[in-house]
Amino acid sequence: MKSSRFHYWHLTALLISTLVPVYIDKVAAELTVVPGMPFAHDLRAKRGYVDTPLGQLHYQQVGSGSKLIVLLHQVPWFHIYYSHAQTALAEQGLRSIAFDLPGYGLSDRLTTPPNIADYAEAIHAGLDELGIDTAIFLGHHTGAAVGVEIARQQPQRVDCLLLHGVPLYSHSEQAKRLAKPHWDQKPSADGQYLARRWQYLSQFMVGSDASRHWSLLTMFVAGPTEWYGHNAVFLYDMGAGLLELEVPVSVLGNTADLLDYTFERVRKLRPDFNYRRLNSDSSNMPFDEPIAWVSSVADELGTCHSGSLLPLDLTD
Repeated sequence: MKSSRFHYWHLTALLISTLVPVYIDKVAAELTVVPGMPFAHDLRAKRGYVDTPLGQLHYQQVGSGSKLIVLLHQVPWFHIYYSHAQTALAEQGLRSIAFDLPGYGLSDRLTTPPNIADYAEAIHAGLDELGIDTAIFLGHHTGAAVGVEIARQQPQRVDCLLLHGVPLYSHSEQAKRLAKPHWDQKPSADGQYLARRWQYLSQFMVGSDASRHWSLLTMFVAGPTEWYGHNAVFLYDMGAGLLELEVPVSVLGNTADLLDYTFERVRKLRPDFNYRRLNSDSSNMPFDEPIAWVSSVADELGTCHSGSLLPLDLTD
């Protein structure tokens, strides 16, 4: 029985490593064209790998502007979450790099669960290899946690930090989530294992069918260790991380975002940050509404850069 399970996952990993990258690269190339917007025909995505302590990280770079934005995705998604947005950012004259976090997308799989600090250190190593000293960082959900830790570890690297959907949980929320069993990915002959995941996502996620499709697909692409990222987030002390930040920070939120309920929690903890409400009916605004999202991001960059934060006086 043990060897049978090993054989199944070995074959699964082999198929993912050979077939999925080809399919993903094809789809990602298509996603860099945003329907309905003027498109520069010479705009192309550059993809590559960098070496880090957590293995090789895949990245996608779009645009050639002087300002660089590092995009950090939620899990189990990967760079494809931002492929629409990267094109829109390039049209705004902004260069962007979207990494696949370790264990997701086309990056190497992990054998032991990392913590948020490990993810942050991997991004630092990737940027070092690419010769990037400073950048704007933008993270959504898991990516927001990684962005906070990046800024906490090396504030001199962060021009400004934008956070959309901040995973600032109570202790009881963390404990409840960590106690949940991992999702059963075992295939069934009738294909209902896919339908069950679709139905589960549809209970709380709003937006396009495409965003639900990719939310489903990316979990199975990540494989049996897809839970590593969420595990790291729910073990992370986000409150302490936010309190330590000494870089300009802007917090974004929209009512359909699954972490919108933390928006006011963050404001209460750090009233000195910049805050912006976005108008969107999608749980995945960067993917579903890239033009509107990028427009808000571009507007917020001026505010974020103009901010000047000092360490908070917590003695009262």
